[in-house]
Amino acid sequence: MKSTLEDLNNRRSIRAYKPEQIKDEELNAILEAGTWAASGAGAQSAVILVVQDKALISQIEALNARVLNNPEAKPFYGAPTVLAVLVDKTKPTPL
Repeated sequence: MKSTLEDLNNRRSIRAYKPEQIKDEELNAILEAGTWAASGAGAQSAVILVVQDKALISQIEALNARVLNNPEAKPFYGAPTVLAVLVDKTKPTPL
C-alpha cells in the first residue's frame, strides 16, 4: 500500500516523449494493470488497443484534434505508443 501511495504522490503529467518505443515488458505491465483495473460490476469489458505505427497515430491524433475543435492540437504529445481503450456501452459505467 505504501508504494502505491508513493506512486500516486509522485505522479506527474508527461507532455514530451522520447522517440523510442516502450519496452515490451513495461507495455505488458501497463496492459495487465489496465485489464484488471476496477470496472462497473466487475465486468472487465474494456478492450485496450496498442498503436505504435506512426502513420496511424497521426491519423488518430488528427481525428482527436478535430473532436477537440482544434486542428492544430497534438493531444498525444509525440508519444510513440498510444493506447485506445474501447468499452462496451451495454455494461454498467462504461466510462
